[in-house]
Amino acid sequence: MRITRELLIKLARETTDKRFKSDPGVVAVFLVGSVLRDDPFLGGTTDIDLLVITKNEPQRQREIIKLSNEIHLDICFEAESLYAKPRELRGHPWRGWTLWDPMLLHEKGKFFEYTQSIVRSQFEDPANILTRARAFSAPARSAWTMMQLGGPANLLEYLNAVENAANALAVLSGFPLTERRLLAEFPTRAAAANRPELTETLKAMLGGLDLPTETLRTWLPVWEATFALSAQHSLDERIHPARLPYYKQAIESLLQSDLPLAALWPLLHTWALSSQAGNWDETQTTAWHSMLAALGLDETGIETRLQSLDHFLDQLEETLDTYAAQNGL
Repeated sequence: MRITRELLIKLARETTDKRFKSDPGVVAVFLVGSVLRDDPFLGGTTDIDLLVITKNEPQRQREIIKLSNEIHLDICFEAESLYAKPRELRGHPWRGWTLWDPMLLHEKGKFFEYTQSIVRSQFEDPANILTRARAFSAPARSAWTMMQLGGPANLLEYLNAVENAANALAVLSGFPLTERRLLAEFPTRAAAANRPELTETLKAMLGGLDLPTETLRTWLPVWEATFALSAQHSLDERIHPARLPYYKQAIESLLQSDLPLAALWPLLHTWALSSQAGNWDETQTTAWHSMLAALGLDETGIETRLQSLDHFLDQLEETLDTYAAQNGL
């Protein structure tokens, strides 16, 4: 079966009709994410992102449903109360963009029309752009400070700080970068912010400056095995069996692109998430530690990576201060 954007939208509508339209606790359902792009596919795979707004606190935050090897549903549940102050959403690093231009699939009352009209008003004013950027940069700097003071850095905390730092720069010229495309699309955002050199700093933060593409290829089989094993036990929906081909085929596609290093981020981040399941055998654990050592992300090398993060954050903060001054903020 040929998978098209039109088919993905049809599946989103059918899911909404069957599961949510008759649910009195559901306020609205939106199609968000990559399906709204002209080309949502990477490596021939994509997910269908649904945002379900509930009247009360949802019983679960996220649900993954496999539809085929190429596509799955990624359903996020959030309470209506999170959207009760639309003006504040203009400065939220994620929810503001979510309501900027989603596809409405279902709603009760006037939730969407009212909320979106307020969010869109002044959304692109420099003050709100700067607020969204600093909503990413502040936790990145706080995490760096805690890692400096608290002994050996937790890898996921470090990677979250890297992701927040990258997105603080990225949102000066558009929506936040998502996991599969973060390294692939960051150079364009850095250039738009007149800081193209930060692309090299981002690579240094991940230990990828001199990383041969072939090394990434050799890591892929053990990454796949550890992901598959961890997905059997992980409570984290990001590590779900349905998402293995979603990541694997994207990584393989990126490895064949003009920027093969872009494959490092989804491979490294999901490998780190998989490590939390704690069910690897000795071979898988050894391979994991070998990869960390190669990237300088083990206990021996992390201090150097923290220095790169500090440098990136210094340059980022200078950029945001300049942006503020240029716009009279």
